[in-house]
Amino acid sequence: MRKSLLVAAACLTVLSVGSMTSCGKTTYELAVVTDVGSINDHSFNEACYKGMVDYATEKGLSYTYYQPSENSTANRVSTIDTAVANGAKVVVLPGYLFNSSIKVVQGKYPNVHFLAVDCDMSDDDNDYAAYTFTDNVTSLKFYENQAGFFAGYAAVMEGYTKIGFLGGMAVPAVVKYGQGYLYGAEVAAEAKNLADGAIAVNYGYAGTFSPSDTIAANMTSWYTAGTECIFSCGGGIYSSVLSAASTANQSLATGAKKKTMIGVDVDQSSESELVITSAMKNMRPQVKSYLAKLYDNNMVYPTDIAGKVLTLGVEAGAVGLPTDTYTDGSATVDPWRLKGLTRDAYTALYAKVKAGDYTVLDTLTAGDDTKTVTLSSAWKKLAVTKEA
Repeated sequence: MRKSLLVAAACLTVLSVGSMTSCGKTTYELAVVTDVGSINDHSFNEACYKGMVDYATEKGLSYTYYQPSENSTANRVSTIDTAVANGAKVVVLPGYLFNSSIKVVQGKYPNVHFLAVDCDMSDDDNDYAAYTFTDNVTSLKFYENQAGFFAGYAAVMEGYTKIGFLGGMAVPAVVKYGQGYLYGAEVAAEAKNLADGAIAVNYGYAGTFSPSDTIAANMTSWYTAGTECIFSCGGGIYSSVLSAASTANQSLATGAKKKTMIGVDVDQSSESELVITSAMKNMRPQVKSYLAKLYDNNMVYPTDIAGKVLTLGVEAGAVGLPTDTYTDGSATVDPWRLKGLTRDAYTALYAKVKAGDYTVLDTLTAGDDTKTVTLSSAWKKLAVTKEA
């Protein structure tokens, strides 16, 4: 793992937006501490970092980020200690790995505010014992099931009849993405009047959020056996799935439909034309928004969010597929590559979910554990093969 550092480029950016020097030390008011990965992970850390940068740049506040040197609560706490020692008034913590860290730092630094993403009041290091957030902590969670629903619906409307779901680790957020994905595929198959069992689904977990040659090889076997599109649901494993799709496409007959994938958490369309869409948590704008709530309330979390876990979904526009063209560096990116599902049709579907026309489960169904998906009698259009 990399040593805890401040990247030089980040420091230059910080200086340009008004960092302060006290007793010869440069201080930074806003900080992201990554879970263990980098801010260039094309996923959680990067999205949260960009949301912080958006707010800091708009308000002229100093900012930076810190990356723990190893994957442990002790090292994450130590890295938070460094951020606070360097002047952080607000620390953004992306990912459930901070669950136990928050228990340690919230009382240790009562005058520092923590904005967590996907964290629960759970001491995961001690048998997941429950604890209570203090008023200087707010955690944002998302209805992954809703985002997964749109991804599954899009895959079937795109004409795929052999689809896959590869989760990273079978944690609740990933399992919920998968549940929503299956439900969306079922609803789309019904809308297309497909026969029962018409949609074949390979469904499994990699056991990690990190890419590997083993994952790439396994996903290549899925593709070569007929799977047409895989929902890659687990941070860095997207690069292994993308590699597998690219490998499988090399042996396709001329004119054959390309093997593709669906990204997760953030828009990953800029990675490759093979990424047809992404099931997104809109973390970047939400981080910016909740920083504003704190600063607009004189650096105190409002009572409706202080010490709470807030779950955001379609009502807040916090989940969904990417629709809007945007600028990425010098390039203009249009993430909408779907042909079978138009933007207008997606907008109408989104409105229906928002209105409650589809009951997209927001909790794990009774009987679901971390390694299985329980299919109720309502699933008729799907034929699911569970992979170990």
